[in-house]
Parts: sequence; C-alpha cells; structure tokens
Amino acid sequence: MAVRLFAWGPAATWAAVLFLLSASPDLPVSGWAREIPDEVLHLVAYTVLGATLAHARFHGARGVAHVAMIALGALYGAADEWHQSFVPGRVSSLGDWSADVLGVVLGYVLSWTLASALLRRPDTDTKGSTT
Repeated sequence: MAVRLFAWGPAATWAAVLFLLSASPDLPVSGWAREIPDEVLHLVAYTVLGATLAHARFHGARGVAHVAMIALGALYGAADEWHQSFVPGRVSSLGDWSADVLGVVLGYVLSWTLASALLRRPDTDTKGSTT
C-alpha cells in the first residue's frame, strides 16, 4: 500500500488541486499573472500532472504503457474541461484542452527522460564496457 501511495500520491494530489482550481469561478490570479494567456496556465498546470504521471509509472506502474499514462492525463484534462463548463464564470474550450494535452506530454516526457538519465548506472552503457 505504501508503494502505491508513494507512486500515485503526487498524481492524485495534483489532480485534486486541478479539480479545485476548476471549481473556482474566479481564480486567485492578480497583477502581472493576469496578462498570461489562459492556455499557458493550462500548459504549466498539466505539465505538472504529466510529471506526476511519469513518477507514478516509474515507481509503481511499470507494466502500464507510456501512451496509456499520457492518455490518462489527456482524459483527465477532457473531464476537467467538461467540469468547467458547469462552473459559473468558467468556460470550456478545445484550446485549453489542447494545452492540457501538450502539457501532459511535455511533463511526462521530460520527467521520464530526466529520471531515466539520472538513474542510469555509468557502468552499464550500451557497449557493455565499464567506466
């Protein structure tokens, strides 16, 4: 149970944060942040989700295909956009969902690549030689 919590906890927690942000009719954004396009905010938020999904796969869901993990993030983004359509003052859009999906892919690929590179042992390169 602890391994699953460690693996999936960050993704579940961030999904809850995204849900709560989506449920707010007026996001607490002020000052210069109001000038940032909505799609950029979606991209950043879903990059974090993608990173947490990579973490989940790396630490506990190794048998799940990468594309399935990315699809999970994309489906969550679609559900989030649908959820926003019921919140007064919020709008659901294909542009936001596209930014969500791009963010999931970006966060997942960058995190997976970084984790794989950091954990690659220097004595097991592709030529089989040791250093």
